[in-house]
Amino acid sequence: MSKKIQNKPVNKESSRFLWSHHHPLHRISVKVFNRLMRYVPFGAKYGLGKWRRKNRFPYKLIEEGKTVVQVGAPIDTLGSGRSRAMYFTLFAGNKGKAVIVEPDGASQKMFESHKTKRDLSQINFVNQGAWSEPKTLRFYIDPSHPATNFTEGVRNYSKEEMAAYELIELDADTIDNILDRLKINDPYLVSITTNGAEPEILKGLEKSMKRGLTFIALARTGEKYIELMNSYGYELYAHDDRGYTFKKSDAKS
Repeated sequence: MSKKIQNKPVNKESSRFLWSHHHPLHRISVKVFNRLMRYVPFGAKYGLGKWRRKNRFPYKLIEEGKTVVQVGAPIDTLGSGRSRAMYFTLFAGNKGKAVIVEPDGASQKMFESHKTKRDLSQINFVNQGAWSEPKTLRFYIDPSHPATNFTEGVRNYSKEEMAAYELIELDADTIDNILDRLKINDPYLVSITTNGAEPEILKGLEKSMKRGLTFIALARTGEKYIELMNSYGYELYAHDDRGYTFKKSDAKS
């Protein structure tokens, strides 16, 4: 039986956005939490996490059998039980598909390990960056906190903050091209959590939008995302745990 999806947006904004995620205290606390959670068994942390998220956006939108896409899947959130990509995988179930786009090879290795050990055949991991066109990107990485990695030009950090990062180059492609290669033309929900690169990545998702992609979730890492999505024909549907969930304006509930 299909879930009933509401028609009016949820306007309550999470309290997690009332503080700066770049404050040193926040970064330190997240690192400590992530390290401690590595030692909690997978079934315990993701079992509890799935139960907590079953009535929250965007997770509550995902029925078993749906095709979902997560762009950005850092290894530290996976190990700590906070991985949106893993929760999408679990909610989609073996009858669905979970496309995970992430350039970090260590993250790919851990996801592939879980795929084998836990029979998560729905995982389709794409070890690549995402952008508005196929190109080589310059990418800054923080080995101790991969969730803060970002593409050159999308963040404006101080010299002190940049000292924690290493610069690498990586291949990137559009989400539309990636989905075409996987022979997927009916994604139900695409989530982009990439520390400021969301607007560029959206340019490479226009084909899927025109095909009828119903939901798009964006991390709140930039300004005027609501206006930007309105220009693509999407309305704010709900505030979620990373930022916003949008719904195609003419999509049926």
